Amino acid sequence: MGSITFHHVYKKYKGEDRPAVSDFHLEIQEGEFLVLVGPSGCGKSTTLRMLAGLEEISEGELYIDDKFVNYLSSKDRDIAMVFQNYALYPNLNVYENIALGLKLRKTAKHEIESRVNRVAKILEISHLLDRKPGQLSGGQKQRVALGRAIAREPQVFLMDEPLSNLDAKLRAQTRAEIIKLQADLKRTMVYVTHDQVEAMTMGTRIVVMKDGIIQQVAPPKELYNEPANMFVAGFIGSPQMNMLEGKITYDEGQYYFVSRRLRLPVPEKYYRSFDRSSRVLRNVVMGVRSENIMLGDTASPEDESWTKCVVEMSEITGADLYVYVKLGEDTVIVRADADCSYKKEDNGFIKVDMNKVHFFDKETGASLAIGGEMV
Repeated sequence: MGSITFHHVYKKYKGEDRPAVSDFHLEIQEGEFLVLVGPSGCGKSTTLRMLAGLEEISEGELYIDDKFVNYLSSKDRDIAMVFQNYALYPNLNVYENIALGLKLRKTAKHEIESRVNRVAKILEISHLLDRKPGQLSGGQKQRVALGRAIAREPQVFLMDEPLSNLDAKLRAQTRAEIIKLQADLKRTMVYVTHDQVEAMTMGTRIVVMKDGIIQQVAPPKELYNEPANMFVAGFIGSPQMNMLEGKITYDEGQYYFVSRRLRLPVPEKYYRSFDRSSRVLRNVVMGVRSENIMLGDTASPEDESWTKCVVEMSEITGADLYVYVKLGEDTVIVRADADCSYKKEDNGFIKVDMNKVHFFDKETGASLAIGGEMV
């Protein structure tokens, strides 16, 4: 139990020129941990609220366990929702906050006590049951909100940016607890976040949204390695993918990517698309992640794939060093070993792993290669 189907769902607000959510079409499997991610205003929270019954669906159909629920109230959907602001009652203690939903459903007193104590043990908040929300830290409040949702034993859990009010350390800790909790409960979870790191570490599948439209649905690894378009490529990954504008040229049986400072041979696996399409030859963006670029102090004269650059700045993150280098007017981010030392205005050379690059249509943003095959 707990499967969800969105069938071409739209949300249109009165007076708005375009839908907040447009043609959202997706099947969520029972027990899946699905994450909706995207920038502010992309429609992810609106989608979650339609699923929760807090927003009306303008067009399309929504099913939970094959049951049509467009006009079903929230309380009848067998879901539980955790909000960003915890939504705890300040006059009730932790036990009463967790038990409230069960009391409203007229659950037997002994069953309420059993569920609250079991949930408190799972979340390690048994010692907090007598305290009021005002006596709790942000992390403790979030656990109480989670506990209230779990105690109801719904088929579907909905979470709307539940960790955004926590500091970085507590956010990482609570993130791990939610992952473990979902694995233990084996219930369907739909989770909304604007944080792509959160999305990549938590979801079994991720839905990337922009302007109310699904851009790509895929497991984290596929999303990172095979982005469907330039938006996904730039949004997923930290630092974001380097994007270099250029064109494809052909010389004596070899294709080359050519930009203002680069002339790089293109591997044969990309040839099929270039042979078919004359338009993309003139209008291409090459994307490459920082870990797929080498940075060196010198370059072999025999190897034409090394390109001279100038160091702009560097950032150390602990195990990694990110070096920003200038290629003419373009800035490229390279991941280097943290033991390296690069200073502003240092000269260097970069080499791109052409087997790991992505090519995009500059006009549409669409990927020209998915899964190593040009499309």
